[in-house]
Amino acid sequence: MISLLSIVIGLSIIALFPTFSDAQSEQKTFVTHTGAVVKTSGEVLDPLYTESTVDFDPDEFLRNFEYGRVSISESGQTIRDYTIIAEDDGIQEISPGIFYNVWTFNGTVPGPTIRATEGDLVRVHFINNGAKEHTIHFHGIHPAGMDGVFEPVGGNGGQFIYEFEAGPVGVHPYHCHVMPLEEHIVHGL
Repeated sequence: MISLLSIVIGLSIIALFPTFSDAQSEQKTFVTHTGAVVKTSGEVLDPLYTESTVDFDPDEFLRNFEYGRVSISESGQTIRDYTIIAEDDGIQEISPGIFYNVWTFNGTVPGPTIRATEGDLVRVHFINNGAKEHTIHFHGIHPAGMDGVFEPVGGNGGQFIYEFEAGPVGVHPYHCHVMPLEEHIVHGL
């Protein structure tokens, strides 16, 4: 049997908290960091990006890929040559008025998108202009000598050439793999 106390507690909770439909009935419009206009009845998690603060064309940003210097081998295989330069002394404004010591690939965080077709030979000329050791660890790449885990490249102009056949099909991130790994990733590499 339901006690009178249970009923009173239940009604008190309902009176104190509005129903979900009442709480989320007000629609809000905002512009995301990609420039998309979104309507939501929930809270805006990233209110810094509005129509007045978006100063780039998101379509251009999303479609501007690095295709490399393209050549064809004697066997007919497409070769894509890239140059990626690591630096670890940059200061970038990551939010209005907030500056951070970033480590970059080609001056950007994240680094440039490397685009290839499965079967292409990808050759990355890596130059480490930073003061610390860095590598490039390519996810999805299987030759152990080219995965960037065990061959740190010394700073101040150290170089290494990564070479592998593109595949399998997918989106494969890359990052520095020098220990402590967290330090390199949190700074942007």
